[in-house]
Amino acid sequence: MTMRAAERAPLIAPGASSIEDIDVECIRREETQSHASTSTSAWGRVGRVAGAVVVASVAFAGSVAVVAHARAPVAASMPQLPRLGGTSEWRRMVSRGEVSRNDLNMAARVPEKTCSATPLTNDANDYFIKKTIDALPDLAARLGTRGGDFPHSYDHHEVEAGFMTGTNNAREESPYALPSGGYVKKIKQHGDRAMVYHFIHIPKAGGTYFNEVLANVMRSLNNKFGSATPGAGAGGVYANWITNPLLDATAHGVFQTTHYMLNKSAPFGTAKLARDYALGRRMFSKGSFNMGLCSATDAPCMYLTVLRNPFDRFMSHYKYSCLEGAEERALWLPEWKAKGECPLDPLQWFQYTQGDDWTHLLAPGAYPRDSECHVETVKANLKSGCMRYLLTEKLADGLTKMRDHLPDFAGLNVNSLKSLFTNGSASRLTPALKARLDRYTSDEDMMNRIKKSMIHQFKVYDHAVENYEAQWNRPLETC
Repeated sequence: MTMRAAERAPLIAPGASSIEDIDVECIRREETQSHASTSTSAWGRVGRVAGAVVVASVAFAGSVAVVAHARAPVAASMPQLPRLGGTSEWRRMVSRGEVSRNDLNMAARVPEKTCSATPLTNDANDYFIKKTIDALPDLAARLGTRGGDFPHSYDHHEVEAGFMTGTNNAREESPYALPSGGYVKKIKQHGDRAMVYHFIHIPKAGGTYFNEVLANVMRSLNNKFGSATPGAGAGGVYANWITNPLLDATAHGVFQTTHYMLNKSAPFGTAKLARDYALGRRMFSKGSFNMGLCSATDAPCMYLTVLRNPFDRFMSHYKYSCLEGAEERALWLPEWKAKGECPLDPLQWFQYTQGDDWTHLLAPGAYPRDSECHVETVKANLKSGCMRYLLTEKLADGLTKMRDHLPDFAGLNVNSLKSLFTNGSASRLTPALKARLDRYTSDEDMMNRIKKSMIHQFKVYDHAVENYEAQWNRPLETC
């Protein structure tokens, strides 16, 4: 698939076939708007909150001013957090050295909240994208538009961010919780097979590679049984999905995909899904915004994701987006572009990306931090009967387990797919940049400070490693 310029994003290798572009869009839009801002200080006004921790600066970022509405009233004394995303004043402060190197914990500014993380009832109204759509009535006129002119989530990140990270509620923390088993759907599950597979993309964890794996599986199933989404081809109704042939759950298309699924628009009608499921046809989605999207369909559904050692993932992102200046230096400030260099060391990059977090993608509705409510909900979601995860460090083993335990993936040729995994940055660094990186990585104090600031990420990852084998030995229970 050919990439379009507006779709490029920092964490996708050149030539990749799918993209996510939230932060790139924020930067480019702010640059064209002459960096207009209503904020009178670096920390913004009361009521401005951190809407989303930058997920490898791609999955989600946005300048967040919480908008009050009926579904989620905003408390009068919300925490004052640095503005996130784009070329925000916070990022400029970091780049100018105005932020203390001890200031590593954005989440410390989030007040303690009551925890409400009980498993949900498969109600689509609990899905944070559905909440965003409901909170923005002006979207209704545009949703359902066929062609390229439809709303993107990054057009409305101010509201969406509040639902995604729970910062629109100062009193209660409500991370999205999957059931330990599954949900009974109108279309009955048959064996260890789902009708819809949602891949939750965590950037710099092998996701681009895994996306190619899913696309290969989908093409194979389509050739054998026919396509469940015949309108998704070139020139078809869903040709604007940038993840084509997968359903689009990226910032580019998740609003539209959710709208079609909730309204049972073709090909998401219950009767059609039931026929396709019986015939062996399947749907797959890719994006970072699809935790909860299973609630939008009457068909058996499950989630897949790929996890990576948090520190290794962070350093991969640093090499790729800062040192290498990937995607036309998309995450660089204008002054860096003028000088031809990202000047930040890894510790400053950690501040610049405000923790470079990803855990809230697996349990949206809570700010990603070391709270029992957030961490335990993410752990429980990974152990849910309708979730399976792979580890970047054991990708070949994970693919083998998918092939052996999920019949829809029985045709996976693991050996032939290994050649697709080429998204690395080390070989593209110049000798000078390699020397600079070596100087940083030999600084044990700096490296340890970054690791200690990722404590909640490591709690989730260590739990995943510990339960990796066991998850594959239980039956699939779809959501």
